[in-house]
Amino acid sequence: MSRFFASPAEVERGLVTYTDWWQPATSSVLQVGGARRSSGYSDGVWLGLLDRLDERAELRRRMQLLVETDRHLLYLWYVRQLPAIEIARTLSISRRQCFRRRASAIRCIVNGGEGNDAASRP
Repeated sequence: MSRFFASPAEVERGLVTYTDWWQPATSSVLQVGGARRSSGYSDGVWLGLLDRLDERAELRRRMQLLVETDRHLLYLWYVRQLPAIEIARTLSISRRQCFRRRASAIRCIVNGGEGNDAASRP
């Protein structure tokens, strides 16, 4: 199993920071143009970016183990950071079910999809 996302807290940090400003917006990891004029760049690559590429790839792989609804729930919760009531309304589930599905999806990511019901739920 991967060395990443061994706990729910690590999964939550990975989801929250997935769209941080220094993360690549595209599949290209190079920034061009004024890159050499700024002290925040190293040869066109954001500092810290290369250290996190494996982690990001592992998070993407594990997110694919979830059903679409649970992926959408985690996106709304951690990336868009919407309140639980709005997420529940968007997904047409109860607020309580929103919390349950979030916890189950995070457990599934921690477990890498092994032996968890979130990967098989409709």
